[in-house]
Amino acid sequence: MVPHEKSGIEMERHGDVCIARLRGRIAEREAALLEEELLAAVEDGATSVVVDLSDVPMIASAGLGALMMAHKQCRAKGGSVRLVGPQPLVRQVLEITKLTKLFQIHATLADALAAGR
Repeated sequence: MVPHEKSGIEMERHGDVCIARLRGRIAEREAALLEEELLAAVEDGATSVVVDLSDVPMIASAGLGALMMAHKQCRAKGGSVRLVGPQPLVRQVLEITKLTKLFQIHATLADALAAGR
């Protein structure tokens, strides 16, 4: 695990799956780092990404953009980006932006990992 204390991002690899655990608000600065970390993981061989949002009370549009960029890269490799446990406000943002149609959303990390690609 590689913690990024200021941003609240922890990345962990399990074979071709990267797990990103996020904490705190995902605003512009955090979103830039998130995108950098997710794309680096995909370039390094991850085909799927699981993003744990259970400790994220708010996500800015740049954070959504980072998730969409990771989705594009994973999809090109036959994988996906799956989201875990979005809090109510984050879930509402995902629903309003219709991103619930793009991303699989799971209640738990175990569910997301079991869902496969």
